[in-house]
Amino acid sequence: MATVYIKPGTGTGTGTLADPYFYSQLSSAETAAGSGGTIYFTDGAYDFTADVTWDADGVTYQSLNPLGAVLTRTGLSSGSTSGELEIAGSGNTIAPKVKNFKIVNMKVWFYQPSGLTGDNVPTLQGCNISSTTDLDVSTGIIRVVGGATGYPIKILDNSIAFKLKSTVTFWATRLDEATFEGNSIYLDNSLTASNVDSNYDSTTSKNNIFMSADDSKMGSRTIASNSSNCCFFQFHSNNTSGGTNNVFENPLYIDPDNGDLRLRPSSPCINAGTAS
Repeated sequence: MATVYIKPGTGTGTGTLADPYFYSQLSSAETAAGSGGTIYFTDGAYDFTADVTWDADGVTYQSLNPLGAVLTRTGLSSGSTSGELEIAGSGNTIAPKVKNFKIVNMKVWFYQPSGLTGDNVPTLQGCNISSTTDLDVSTGIIRVVGGATGYPIKILDNSIAFKLKSTVTFWATRLDEATFEGNSIYLDNSLTASNVDSNYDSTTSKNNIFMSADDSKMGSRTIASNSSNCCFFQFHSNNTSGGTNNVFENPLYIDPDNGDLRLRPSSPCINAGTAS
């Protein structure tokens, strides 16, 4: 295993901090890092014109400075269904991990992470995921792509603020074994006449905040009944009971419409979580 560095663009580098690989050398960086190694992405915009697949066995893809590396799918128009960051898991002994990126106009899909357990599962952690236009994410902002159950993943400490268009499935397929903790979510669903729905019912969640712009357009999933120490606001009338130590109040995000999901000092969510 090794630590290597990468920067945006095309060219030739050696992978050191002083002379990072260019993103066009990603395969070289993955080989040099090896299983258990880390590729640190230096600050800058990594603009993609097609979907992106990160699938090196046991490699951590990580922004060197939190949110300093920005991943974005360029050329997407309003209502587009394109734009994916694909974290592969099929065939991995240790699945890839993605940490601390700012991800704009891209969905995050986990591909068939079967037969993996413990710390070896695909992980999305500490990322800021947002959209600048009303994307069609009917197939899921977060999705596990596989054939059956048995695909555990970890989604930890992310901030997710999406503008939504058309019928939306926020959590799509096979998240029943996910570890879902510490995430802050805001859905601007005021742009669609259809419900926001979810295949999320059987997933246990902890220390998450869920908020939408329009309660009347949320689906009828009862996420609260499987949650502990979470906050729900305008996330459908069914999410007003059940679970353990949940809060059903406005979390008081600083500026959710512009993707700032930090909490105001008077937020009822401050110190409402649990470390256990």
